Amino acid sequence: MRKKINFNSITYFMSVVDAGSITGAARTLGVSKSVISKQISDLEALLQTNLLIRTPKQLLPSRAGEAFYRRCLAGVEAIESAYLDAQDHGSIPQGELRILANSAYGKYVLLPVVHAFSARYPACTVRFVLSDDLSEQEQTWFDLAIRTRPLDDPSLHVRRIDSFERRLVVAAAHVERFGCVDGFERLAELPFIGYVNHLGQAGWSFTNGTDQRHLVLEPALSVSPVSVVLDSLLEGYGYSILPSFIYDHPAFRPKLRLILPEWSAETGSVYAYTYPSRQRSAAVKVFLEWVACAVQGLPFPDPPTNAIRTGNALRVNPSAPHADI
Repeated sequence: MRKKINFNSITYFMSVVDAGSITGAARTLGVSKSVISKQISDLEALLQTNLLIRTPKQLLPSRAGEAFYRRCLAGVEAIESAYLDAQDHGSIPQGELRILANSAYGKYVLLPVVHAFSARYPACTVRFVLSDDLSEQEQTWFDLAIRTRPLDDPSLHVRRIDSFERRLVVAAAHVERFGCVDGFERLAELPFIGYVNHLGQAGWSFTNGTDQRHLVLEPALSVSPVSVVLDSLLEGYGYSILPSFIYDHPAFRPKLRLILPEWSAETGSVYAYTYPSRQRSAAVKVFLEWVACAVQGLPFPDPPTNAIRTGNALRVNPSAPHADI
């Protein structure tokens, strides 16, 4: 039999920790200070431990109180997710969906998904922003962030949705100019197109599955974002290192050639980030399903029968100050 728990006392305790005082918690919850004090005292007696440290200026959680708070917070987030799952069960994407993505991955992989998604679900207004260097404001406004580098925010829920390789690439039209490259020693004779935001890193590591090589490639030209790297490469200014979602893209595959194709540079992963209170919206869930289809080369799923087109609702705002691949 499940033990009966006084969830009110837990709510009061968490509110005191959040507010830093019983007065602040009482103001937030709309109850008297005496009620909160009594509930917390009863909770401490039940748990046989002190949950709060009382100082002249504020209340702080004890070590036991901090551990208890974190476990309770995880439970609250799980309840929120369950609530949103039930609320959105069977619903179609609607309202506003705010997506933040890297410039290169967003342009070459996600933008076709955004276009198709917006046409299929016109009741959902899409705001699609491409940005590599993120300000504090940019890291808080989105419903869904799709990044090729991890975001350093422990409050976010993260899901790995794709991976990619990096390889040495040259334009097909300029292979004759550079000649046959049959070893790493030959690379020193060719102009390398580097990334502006890679200048502070000590070169690139390569592997063929058995051996490893580390190269410091001195760039003859450094540009950003990665779309400019691609343009410079196609114009024949040298060779570079590109991710597979570019060099394997149908639009660029005929125009590019791999150098030393048995060797690859560091692999990468693509992550989807959501805030716990927003992650279960129908728009986020369906869009991530569509991204998974795009990554696997599968057709997008059919919409529910009640998804009827009523107009166009798409806003795209690409902005890519630096490459982040």
